[in-house]
Amino acid sequence: MKIKIIIVDDESHARSFLKKLCNHLYNDKIEIVDECDSVKKAVISIKKHNPDIVFLDIQMPEENGFGLFKYFETVEFDTIFTTAHKEYAIDAIKNSALDYLIKPIDIKDFKLAISRFFKAKLDRVNLDRYKLLAENIANQNTGKERIVFASKTGFEVVQANTIIFCKSDGAYTIVHTLDKKYFTSKSFKETCELLHSSNFLRVHRSFLININFINSFRSDEFILEMITGDKIPVSDKSFTKKELIDAISK
Repeated sequence: MKIKIIIVDDESHARSFLKKLCNHLYNDKIEIVDECDSVKKAVISIKKHNPDIVFLDIQMPEENGFGLFKYFETVEFDTIFTTAHKEYAIDAIKNSALDYLIKPIDIKDFKLAISRFFKAKLDRVNLDRYKLLAENIANQNTGKERIVFASKTGFEVVQANTIIFCKSDGAYTIVHTLDKKYFTSKSFKETCELLHSSNFLRVHRSFLININFINSFRSDEFILEMITGDKIPVSDKSFTKKELIDAISK
């Protein structure tokens, strides 16, 4: 059975180019079921055709491509964003979409994007990535009780007030909570940005701590001890003793 594709772009030549690539390179595997020049038309078409992949332009005059997802309670199709604007948050796009293509589209990049779809189809995780993205973007304030972290196998929903500390692990992050440890695919920088409320304090280039779980501070070694017994180094380049106490006491 062929995979069904809808192309959404307000420029006819861009739709035509993508259609030619699909037909020329994957004629036996892909069927273009519709072409749309706006988000409004795309919503109708997606509900009618139930596509496997939507090629989605971001910058369109009537409504931005990101607006498409608010019309669906559950997103059951993969999206490959297409954009000529590199200033968009590419990291966010990569975390929530199958892939993205920068215009003018390179054929090698196009083939890689399609290959990723077929690979993902083999071991797909039942994860609504678009809701995850929207939830994290809409709730940048960690006064929110739940935080959603992408993981190797899907995603983890963590109560923010149970997080004791986060530790950088290369390109990833280990999140330590009261009852378990999570290995997430978010970078440490992204994790710090997500957990930016007054309860969390970055005390070292590799450690973010929840000040509510501090047990003691050893000023001779610049070490924080958490209630779990974990010892967290404090960068003396970032804090003096007084500055650390002031930050914790706020």
